[in-house]
Amino acid sequence: MIVDYDRGFTNGPPKEWKDEGRKYDGDKPKLHLLPPKSMLEIGKVLTYGAEKYDAENWRKVPDLQNRYASAALRHIFAHIDGEENDEETGLSHLAHAMCCLLFKLEDELIGKSEEERPREADSGKHPTRDSVTVDGKTYYQKGRVWNPEHLV
Repeated sequence: MIVDYDRGFTNGPPKEWKDEGRKYDGDKPKLHLLPPKSMLEIGKVLTYGAEKYDAENWRKVPDLQNRYASAALRHIFAHIDGEENDEETGLSHLAHAMCCLLFKLEDELIGKSEEERPREADSGKHPTRDSVTVDGKTYYQKGRVWNPEHLV
């Protein structure tokens, strides 16, 4: 039995469709539902950050979860106070806040996927997310919060 969730057929497509192409992706995320204008604004903020710092700089920020939560809230509070665009970039405070929240979500999802991934016992030299080195100083994570008090 063919199940095509996109078309709603459970007994196969109608006979007149035999020459039509098919794609069975009804169970996959419908990314076309993302609001395009908002995504464009988020892309502008990401481009600004990539040019100012580095495309992957956000991943290297110590205490990422706390710092991006604070940054997102600052942008949200500025928006609530009636400031539409960030003074430095001229871009939407809400787009900045969304970037911060996307960074937090990505970090969280990566952490969960790494926790689920089985570790090989051969070398013990697997990357971990419990420490980060910045400017020669190593910071250790305490729970899900980066704690700079635990320097090596």
